[in-house]
Amino acid sequence: MDMKEKKISGEILYKGKILTLERDKVLCPNNDEAYREIVRHNGGAAVLVVNDKNEILLIKQYRYAYDEVIYEIPAGKLELNEDPYYAAKRELEEETGYKANELISLGIIYPTCGYSSEKIHLYLAKGLSKGKMHLDDDEFIEPLFIDLNTVKKMILNNEIKDAKTICAISNYLLMEK
Repeated sequence: MDMKEKKISGEILYKGKILTLERDKVLCPNNDEAYREIVRHNGGAAVLVVNDKNEILLIKQYRYAYDEVIYEIPAGKLELNEDPYYAAKRELEEETGYKANELISLGIIYPTCGYSSEKIHLYLAKGLSKGKMHLDDDEFIEPLFIDLNTVKKMILNNEIKDAKTICAISNYLLMEK
């Protein structure tokens, strides 16, 4: 069975700085028509840092959408047509003050596949050196290293809820070493 839907028509409901909201009319595989509301997003890149003490570099940051301070790995949005590899390197230094000589892919995730086109590229940082943080004027971040076993417990205790962070750590742990 062909499961692909075909776009009949579409409209832009909102166009903002980091996302666009579209409403499309589609033809379903059973020939019924339906509507799909899609958040279009350039995507993002995120970096997992594991130091030689087996500690994970996390950032604490207030997230307005959840009205909560959360723990997550360094990450940021892609500029239009930006290479995710270089975006990841940039975001790592901006948010933590660390530079990576090399990034190894940990895969791509679809964090909200029901309504968003966002893809997040996950990387593992290698060859760390100290650089300088470059936070935006409206960005307030506290980077900290936390032991991997403690991070695992934080995930299981629901202290770490961020999907990209959980996925990056899971993929790292599943990698053959």
